[in-house]
Amino acid sequence: MMAAENWRACLIREIRRKAIHLTGLSVPILLLKAGWCITVGFVATALLVAVVLETLRLRGMIRLPEVRESERGRVAGYFFYISGCLLTVVLFSEVIAALAILMLCIGDAASGIVGSVVVGSNVRDPGTPRKRKPRVVSAAMLTVCVLLGFLSSSFTHIPPHVYLAGAAGATLADSVPIFVKGRSVDDNFTIPLVAGALMAGASML
Repeated sequence: MMAAENWRACLIREIRRKAIHLTGLSVPILLLKAGWCITVGFVATALLVAVVLETLRLRGMIRLPEVRESERGRVAGYFFYISGCLLTVVLFSEVIAALAILMLCIGDAASGIVGSVVVGSNVRDPGTPRKRKPRVVSAAMLTVCVLLGFLSSSFTHIPPHVYLAGAAGATLADSVPIFVKGRSVDDNFTIPLVAGALMAGASML
């Protein structure tokens, strides 16, 4: 665990970031209530806004307060979050996409909050020697994602073997980083896509 003086600061900072993260709940709600076309239009518009914001931020013209220090010179996580949501909505059925994005919104928020006070959780930092997140962080992610699948099954009608596959996929994408040319692929992008792909595959069994 972290030293006491850093523990509270890290936790508060991560809770503040994840509060913004939870705005993504609008996507599964809109998908299930308003349908595919409206949701795609909404998320695509959000992505266009993100492109403009990131262009201005990377040129030093604006500052976004909740961007991590490690993201100062590169594309920030929220851009990959929106991109991952858009691809997930496009590629998968409405109920699978909605649950996969819920796993990103809430599961990753739980993982981030737990990880903010557990040493070695930032496995996507090239300077971190760990190859996967600590077990307690992965357990938090898996537990929350399974609960999401179970609690939402009353209206998504996704069977247990399908949402369990999605929970495992979301946990894997969150816990084990993928590096391409020395840079990690943002888990905001991979979590909903891996979860959605495994649920789509499991639903065919």
